[in-house]
Amino acid sequence: MNFSNKENNEQLANYLREERQQRHLDLEDVSEKIGVPIQHLKNIESGNFDRFDTFYLKMYIKKYATYLSLNVEELYQRFYGTQIQQEVEVKVQKQKVQKRNRNLSRLAGIVCAVLVIGLGVFYVIDIINNVSSDEGNNHVIQNPNSSNLVGDANDSTSNDPTPNALPQQTVEDELESNQKQSVTTISKVSQDAKEIVFDLVTNESEAALKLDFIAPCWLSVTLDGQSLIAGETYQAGGVFEQTITSDQFGTLDFNVGDATAIKITVNDEDVEFEPTTPHQYIKINIKTE
Repeated sequence: MNFSNKENNEQLANYLREERQQRHLDLEDVSEKIGVPIQHLKNIESGNFDRFDTFYLKMYIKKYATYLSLNVEELYQRFYGTQIQQEVEVKVQKQKVQKRNRNLSRLAGIVCAVLVIGLGVFYVIDIINNVSSDEGNNHVIQNPNSSNLVGDANDSTSNDPTPNALPQQTVEDELESNQKQSVTTISKVSQDAKEIVFDLVTNESEAALKLDFIAPCWLSVTLDGQSLIAGETYQAGGVFEQTITSDQFGTLDFNVGDATAIKITVNDEDVEFEPTTPHQYIKINIKTE
């Protein structure tokens, strides 16, 4: 969210100032209590939001509103609701385009893989046919004046089944290798206004969790009640990675300040969702296949 609308900024500034004055709080005391310089608070109460970087402005407003016992998310919704909705719609549309592009890339990869496998099978069949053709055309012309029967040795060699067996064994090994490929599937179980639930099923012994941040985002994560991220703000371009072993498989709980600012992947598979609100709760139940 940006603070480009000066009218909305002034309305929020006036509201914060009035709430402080109604509580008979001195601005210097508030500054000392929340650790924000008094000049910053004066600028905020004057609506001079353009003097701050967006990230720090949101942090100062959150500290100020919390001290006044106000819910900062409700404040943003009250004074910037239309703008927030438009920004969410733009981000959701962008995610749809990215998803479509990823699906096209995957489809292209599958087509290429099928072509490669088809060429490989054709190559093996061609080798088998060539070997069989060479065996059928292997004629030996004997010298009638010679007592050595060269043809007997060649016949013995031509009956060796090894050349035919090798290509067949190669195909079987390739099929067996394909059957052992790692598989991770992610499916959405439910979604309501605030919470989205996924089931993740994998045949791997580990679940590689990766979080990519495309915008500043506050986040906390637990695994079966154990804290992975206690609660901190990541900047755009930030990355968090955690390997979860099979004996730790359970439920990942995400408390995300801005669900449009984060990309979640497990074992290189995207956890795809369309947030209903910026502040979102996400659960991922990790299970063994």
